[in-house]
Amino acid sequence: MTREFLRIETDTVTVDWDGNPVKLHGVPALKDTRTGKIWFDPAEVVKAELRQLAESCGVSPRQLPVMLLLQAQPGPFPGGSGHNKYKLNKMLFYQWKELEKQGLGEAYEHDRFEPAIKGPIPRELYSDLADLESKGLAKLKGGKSQKKTLEVYLTSEGLKVAKSLWEAVPLPYREVTIGVKTELFPLDPHTIMERVHADYPEYKKIFVEPDEE
Repeated sequence: MTREFLRIETDTVTVDWDGNPVKLHGVPALKDTRTGKIWFDPAEVVKAELRQLAESCGVSPRQLPVMLLLQAQPGPFPGGSGHNKYKLNKMLFYQWKELEKQGLGEAYEHDRFEPAIKGPIPRELYSDLADLESKGLAKLKGGKSQKKTLEVYLTSEGLKVAKSLWEAVPLPYREVTIGVKTELFPLDPHTIMERVHADYPEYKKIFVEPDEE
C-alpha cells in the first residue's frame, strides 16, 4: 500500500543542547495518513527551537544571527559596539556558509543573500536593524541618507538580550559566529573582498567593488 503523508505543524517535546527538556510549538512535520505516525526533520526541530528562543527574547528569528554577531567578542574587540554594516553583510554570509558546512545552514532562519556588485548582501538587513532600533535594542549612526557608513551599536538592553541569546543557542552556532567574527571583523573592505574572491571564486565577476556601505 502506498503511503501518503500530510504536511502538518505540531507540538513536540525534545531536549536542548544541554539535555534539558523543551516543548516546541508549531514544528513542521509529516503525518502518515494511514498509521498516524509523525515524522520530523531534525533541521526543522532545531529551527523551531531557535525560533522559539528568539521570540522569547523579543526579536524575530531572522534577527537572532545578527544579535549573535553583535554579541560575539573576538580577542580585544568588545561586543555590541561599532559594527559597520559592510562587515555585518559579509559576516552574516560567512556565518551561514560555515554552518552550512556542518549541515546547519537551513537549521536556522537567516537572511537571503543577493550577489551584488559589492558582494553577497543580506536582503533584509536594513529593515532588521531598523526594527532592532525601534525596539530599543540597537542604535544606528550614519547610513545612506547621511552618505556615511552605517554603524550599529547595541544598547544596554540590547546587550542583555544578545547575551541571553548567546548563552542559550547550541554550541556550534557560538563557535561558528566567534570564528567568523575573529577572522573578518579586523579586515578593511578591500581585504574582505579579496577574501570572498578567494573562498568563493564564483563571486569574482560579480563582486567588483569594495563594500563600504
